[in-house]
Amino acid sequence: MSYCNILSVVDEVGKPEQSIGAAITVAETNQAHLTGLHVAADPVMQLYVDGPMSQDVLNSLREQAVNSVQRAQAMFDGVIERTNLSNDFRSQICATAAIDDVIAMHARHADLVVLTQSEPDKERMAGNSMPEEVILMSGRPVLVIPYVGISKAFGRHIMVGWDGSREAARAMNDAMPFLKQAEKVSVISVNPKAGVRGTGELPGADIAHHLARHDVNVDVLQETSRELSPDQVILSRAAELDIDMLVLGAYGTPRLQERLFGGVTRSLLQEMTVPTLFSH
Repeated sequence: MSYCNILSVVDEVGKPEQSIGAAITVAETNQAHLTGLHVAADPVMQLYVDGPMSQDVLNSLREQAVNSVQRAQAMFDGVIERTNLSNDFRSQICATAAIDDVIAMHARHADLVVLTQSEPDKERMAGNSMPEEVILMSGRPVLVIPYVGISKAFGRHIMVGWDGSREAARAMNDAMPFLKQAEKVSVISVNPKAGVRGTGELPGADIAHHLARHDVNVDVLQETSRELSPDQVILSRAAELDIDMLVLGAYGTPRLQERLFGGVTRSLLQEMTVPTLFSH
């Protein structure tokens, strides 16, 4: 099992060259085709939101959209030209509110999406909820690269969050090309619940056997904490073990509940420090 088509979302958030570089690394490892994608806001559609605009303002906005596409393609071409990868670049200009939908549509024609984590103090064109919207809508695994960049190779020691849920099982299967190539995989269960609706009678044992049958070098961690939330436990253990990549199922609880009360997915999207593969 390997990825054959990878989509790299190119925008001006964080360190985009590193995000493209991460996508290139995955593509080279899997001998995959790499597509760069940039989606810009359509100033004409913006008229319906902001009210009438003068022709000069409209022309200026159109020029900004075109320049945005040109910068993104130049950035993608500048990084990809150092490789021998099969590649192409796509761009689309649409209403701001449709940017997430456009990215998700393109994502459905790929095996893996690579994009950058939103910056807390910098609003991206599609809004800072863009990564989670793509995770939810695309039906594809999404590898999110920290906006601060990555300082070393990733995917050597991977930590997988495991609670026995559908989302966790989906993420583990979607991440199998990474897991099979890793030097070590640590499966972590935080406050595990035994039984048919949890992680089984021996939390982590069954999934460890499954991964071992795929020739994955795996160990199991069981963590119990009343003081720390699951996301805090995961990040803490990841730092202690020098984890360089996380794999997590996204939105195991209803999305509205996560929005109102917080949750592991939203917290890790904000606080992640290493590349993280989310799957819903």
